[in-house]
Amino acid sequence: MSSMSSHCHKTGSSTVTNILFRYGDKRILTFVLGHHHLGWPSRFLASRTLSLSRQPNILCSHTRFKKKPMNWLFPPESSKYVTILRNPVDHFESTFNYYQLGRTFGFGTDPVNSLENFLDRPLSFFNIFNNSYDKNRISFIRNLMTFDLGLSHRYFQNYTAVKNYIKFLNKEFDLVMIMDYFDESLVLLKRLLCWEIDDILYVKLNERKDNEKATRLSGSVQDNIRRWNKADVLLFNYFNATFWKKVEKKGSGFYEDLSAFRERRLKIQKLCFESRTKIELIWGNKYSSSYRESTVCDSTTNNLNSSAKMLCKNLIKSEDSYLDELREKHLAELAPEIAEQTRLMTKLVGMSQKIWGTVFSQNSALP
Repeated sequence: MSSMSSHCHKTGSSTVTNILFRYGDKRILTFVLGHHHLGWPSRFLASRTLSLSRQPNILCSHTRFKKKPMNWLFPPESSKYVTILRNPVDHFESTFNYYQLGRTFGFGTDPVNSLENFLDRPLSFFNIFNNSYDKNRISFIRNLMTFDLGLSHRYFQNYTAVKNYIKFLNKEFDLVMIMDYFDESLVLLKRLLCWEIDDILYVKLNERKDNEKATRLSGSVQDNIRRWNKADVLLFNYFNATFWKKVEKKGSGFYEDLSAFRERRLKIQKLCFESRTKIELIWGNKYSSSYRESTVCDSTTNNLNSSAKMLCKNLIKSEDSYLDELREKHLAELAPEIAEQTRLMTKLVGMSQKIWGTVFSQNSALP
């Protein structure tokens, strides 16, 4: 059974990607990979993937949903389509501050004040990006989840079109997980794909530092976020309802699985990691917190077998590091001349993305 996971930014997708990478890597499955993130913010095109030597099993890198090419690579009758959403208020706050949009708009870096100032007149800033040379950033400032799942900006004000698109997505996806109920979501994923509990173990990845989070938003700010992101609100509310219907249908056995999963996850977390976290550079001048490996992972005198040590290390492996490893394994299956051309292109794309990330984090878009 193949898996096609269409990821929405800032919805726990880095953690889900780590789960899927670990599962496929352990079983030597074939991933759909790109030179970077498969052409986002453009919708998915099969021509933008690395050459494939056989039928792929998993697609889980950042890309925008597009039915036809995805169905071609992952026929619905033999594949499972999965995505993940998040409460729109928390999602917009996370997106706005993670990508430092307050700084971009000239409001400084205070996570609360910059967000409030933006929401006083959001349409004017939306139009700045829409009319500028850099249209990539427009995708981050309104209805990002709906955009990632394939709907164009021009339909955001047309709520009939939005509702019809949501119904279309409901037919396309076998499971829409909810980040706010992450453990429950993973148990549903485990059952959908007939996996084991160890296959869905995780630790939080790419988590923002506390001083970059806007906590305790006022009721009026939350209402403004919902109004500005109405398409995402409609999307989330619809699939949050379907999510709990799926849980209800599973019966009491679901909660037995959930309890066993949480117990196992806590045991592995205590075994693998220290209670302290570390700060890592992600892109530009952007940092996030992650776990520190316990000394037990590196010790040669403990009773931990090699498989368990590998699990500990892979649980906190960054998405980019894992992608680099998987690309090299992928290229090893291709003809030497094709592999070398692909490595060069990947290097060039990676350099351009790093430059874009630095410019994005440092420059203001306001005249």
